[in-house]
Amino acid sequence: MMKQTLALITLGIISTGMFSCRHARHIERSAFPVTDTSHNNTTATLDSSAIAEATAFNINMLSKIRSNIIDFNTFSAKLKVDFESEAKQMAGISAVIRMQKDSIIWISASLPVIGEVARAIITPDSLKAIDKFHKKQYLRAIRDANDVLNIPFDFKTLQNLIIGNPVYLSDSIYQVIKTPAVISFSCDSTLFTSLFNVFADDYVLQQSKVMDKDTSHKRSCELTYGEYRSQDGHKFATRRRVFVEDKNFTKIDMDFNKVDFNQPVSFPFTIPSGYSKE
Repeated sequence: MMKQTLALITLGIISTGMFSCRHARHIERSAFPVTDTSHNNTTATLDSSAIAEATAFNINMLSKIRSNIIDFNTFSAKLKVDFESEAKQMAGISAVIRMQKDSIIWISASLPVIGEVARAIITPDSLKAIDKFHKKQYLRAIRDANDVLNIPFDFKTLQNLIIGNPVYLSDSIYQVIKTPAVISFSCDSTLFTSLFNVFADDYVLQQSKVMDKDTSHKRSCELTYGEYRSQDGHKFATRRRVFVEDKNFTKIDMDFNKVDFNQPVSFPFTIPSGYSKE
């Protein structure tokens, strides 16, 4: 239960829950239209001028996508989270997230009536968490935290997932598909294949999907971004949907209702006496 809560909050992502005092609404999965990850050479039949034009378009597209990347010193947010898996549904989770760039991610999760049930602090080296409901503590080196977070991402990737920046975006793009509304493409990193949809007018993310190159894992994570809002000069997606598929599925719906950049933040965290170690 605690492991699911931390995974829900931290996954972009941003959590994976416990239970709720009220029944969760069903979370619809948005279909991801780009599924072809083969490296077909789409320029093979093009002449040199068409190839140069396609290359220039790709370079310009990547530049505009990267110009939307949110840079920050500190970040804080309040959000509501609904969660659905094959085993359970839950709604009304209130989360608070605070970050110091490249240094600390702090998370608190609360339930209606009950109040705060979990708190976590993640650094590039460690994870510390407390389950107030069951009076348990979790202390992990970040390299060993996968049993709690159940995601293979490092600190910076997790930070980008929370802030809404693209993850595993590389220069090795292929399968570019242009429509008047959306541009779709694929790219590769060492461990993952990533698919992206960006809006054609301003190049902010509409959807992304990360898949293991090792097909034996059959693991993927889809993220859908919506209801962008201008916040302190940044375009921030206040509505997120996450669909994680491994042996089972997890659906997460997140609504950010308060976001601040570069304001003073604190990271209170103490482990009460008598909490058992997990």
